[in-house]
Amino acid sequence: MTTTRAITAIALLLGCSNLAGCLETEPTAASRRSPTATATTSASAAVKPTSQPSAATSSSQSAPALDPGMSATKYRALIEKLSEPDAAFFSDNFISNETSYLQVAKLLGDRARRGGTYLGVGPEQNFTYIALTQPRFAYIIDIRRGNMILQLLYKAAFDVASSRSHFLSLLTARPYQSAGDPGADAGLEQVMKHVDKGSASEDSYRSIHTRLRERIEKTYGIELDDGDRRTLRRAHRAFFKGGLDIRFKLKEKSYRKYPNLRELLSARSPDKETGGFLATEKAFRFVQKMQRENRIVPLVGDFAGDRAMVELAKHLHDTSQVVSSFYVSNVEQYLMLNGVWWKWQRNVAALPIDKRSLFIRAYLNQGRAHPKQLEGHRTATTLQLIETFNARKKPYPSMLALASDGELAKL
Repeated sequence: MTTTRAITAIALLLGCSNLAGCLETEPTAASRRSPTATATTSASAAVKPTSQPSAATSSSQSAPALDPGMSATKYRALIEKLSEPDAAFFSDNFISNETSYLQVAKLLGDRARRGGTYLGVGPEQNFTYIALTQPRFAYIIDIRRGNMILQLLYKAAFDVASSRSHFLSLLTARPYQSAGDPGADAGLEQVMKHVDKGSASEDSYRSIHTRLRERIEKTYGIELDDGDRRTLRRAHRAFFKGGLDIRFKLKEKSYRKYPNLRELLSARSPDKETGGFLATEKAFRFVQKMQRENRIVPLVGDFAGDRAMVELAKHLHDTSQVVSSFYVSNVEQYLMLNGVWWKWQRNVAALPIDKRSLFIRAYLNQGRAHPKQLEGHRTATTLQLIETFNARKKPYPSMLALASDGELAKL
């Protein structure tokens, strides 16, 4: 059975099929060209309410001070050196569809080593985990070049923003009203209400988009071709049109309703203490500082490929970096189907890790719920020591078995 037919059969059996979670529909012809599809998801992020210390800093470990980051020249060169050619997938993943992303917030904040290297996939959910784990560097690897372009849009918005409200206004191409900005001590609800006051127009979109695109091209020195510019416009217009109500969508029609950005940003951990990267000023400023210092590097790469992951592992070794956490979403369910699991195992084994290095993994209920799945969620998020993964020589029989092997998540 071919890979495409296998995916279709599973989709029919389970009644759904989708990217970052549910194979909602058979992959398009374009996606069939890619031997392994990297799922992308994301979310909104991670910290405690303003009245409490951030989950990102609540551990007894203190985050080391960041040394000066990379120059724009080195940042650009690293993206070009490590990235692979573009590959298609059957959804855009402008935002996440994983509502459970904060399920492991407390445990991740307690267990992840500060000052390490973070690896991830997909869009804004990474900022959650970066705020929680406080790495020295972060690399976001996705099979779609579109995700790299989207990450550059996020970076430009972070760089320019004077506040959390300003950041969201730039992202959604709304005019920013500095007078009345709720300020550093405001709750997320106040921040989003202030953004909603901005009246979106084609003029505001064109002005803000031009400003952010020019920052990408002129300040960072990233050469965008016509295709890249179209991709950037398409992503930014999706946020412009949808605002904070933008949702994850498949390229082909689906009747499943996914959470919108407002809902993802407003999510809380099971203990209600931890929220997203925009929930507190401290979390936002940590991610912003990393972006401004060129410490969050977006790459185009296949998790089971022969270039990006291989070259990234070499770069990490050469620069004495150790992976502290790796957010893989549900990418591995595709690697299981595509017959390239051994390459994924090889690429993970090549990464520099220690005894505390963690996988952050999403499991999507496609007929069989994970034992730790929370009520009201279709996804479950778990942690696994990378050492545990590396110790297993045989492929896992299912995604459920993988998401349950040595998982550390506790409610």
